[in-house]
Amino acid sequence: MIDRSKVFDDTDLFSEMLEKLRFHGDPGVGGWFTAPWGLAFDATPGHSPFYVVAEGRCFLEISGDEWELRVGDLVLLPQGDAHSLKDAPGSRSVPFSSVPLSPGGTGMRTVHWGGGGMQTQIVSGILKFDSPHALPILKAMDKTFVLRAQDAGRSDGIDPLLGLYCREGRSQAPGSRAATAELLKLLFIEILRNRLSGQIRNQRPCGGNTLLLAFEPSLRAAAEAIHFEPGRPWTLAQLADLSGLSRTTFAVRFQSVAATSPLAYLTRVRMLKAVDLLERTTATLEAIAGQVGYGSEAAFSTAFKRELGVSPGAYRNQSNPKVVASGS
Repeated sequence: MIDRSKVFDDTDLFSEMLEKLRFHGDPGVGGWFTAPWGLAFDATPGHSPFYVVAEGRCFLEISGDEWELRVGDLVLLPQGDAHSLKDAPGSRSVPFSSVPLSPGGTGMRTVHWGGGGMQTQIVSGILKFDSPHALPILKAMDKTFVLRAQDAGRSDGIDPLLGLYCREGRSQAPGSRAATAELLKLLFIEILRNRLSGQIRNQRPCGGNTLLLAFEPSLRAAAEAIHFEPGRPWTLAQLADLSGLSRTTFAVRFQSVAATSPLAYLTRVRMLKAVDLLERTTATLEAIAGQVGYGSEAAFSTAFKRELGVSPGAYRNQSNPKVVASGS
């Protein structure tokens, strides 16, 4: 039996998961819009737009749903679905790409648009994800995260970060663009923590978001084991023991939270590590196979191609042609 009190006690599973998403913030646009106005945005898979209403109000329309947003409300669209923002539900929308932007210097770009009526100010940004495994995680999230200014469950950390983000976006000080990008990443982390911990606390159906494993106490130790020792030949019984659950209870609970089995998730995490090694090192495929828990290069290559659709050697050549290792 594994002593659960002595394994992975100095780890941060959620940070490990976030690092594997390889995301960065792209400072967006500071917009001043006067009624009537409406803007349509194309779908951007792998990019998650973010908006906060700084003044006035507006309406968000996405996938047939409509949200009224007021001052202080924040919205994140994890899946990057097509959507529109407008002053009123009936207003006509024009493509955002057709609206002229003013250069931002070291800060945000700006836009002034509309018919001269009531003014709304919106600050935006975009999260971009580079990992091939990010898209399934984003697709498992809600299409829309709306955090109201008055929500009782809203994290205390969000408003100070929003204030800094807006201040840096308006600033022309050296380094403001870099600061804005980092603040956007911090906002994303805080929004996720707020939403995911709330889902676990409220026992809300989670739709298969594997990030929830970091917030579910009964599964966290097993998820840590998978992430921090993916090369170990874990069995279902060992992972269940780490969780203090029977194999059946553990497997059912894991599936209900992550919408995948524990051993399928182990394979996914192994592939994440393999991708990292292929991109960042010159290790041979045989060496990488051993590090991620496979007894042979052939077994590793078969699993990799099944998960990512290409062989490890082809993936390495596509992602970084300069990294060539013997045996690849």
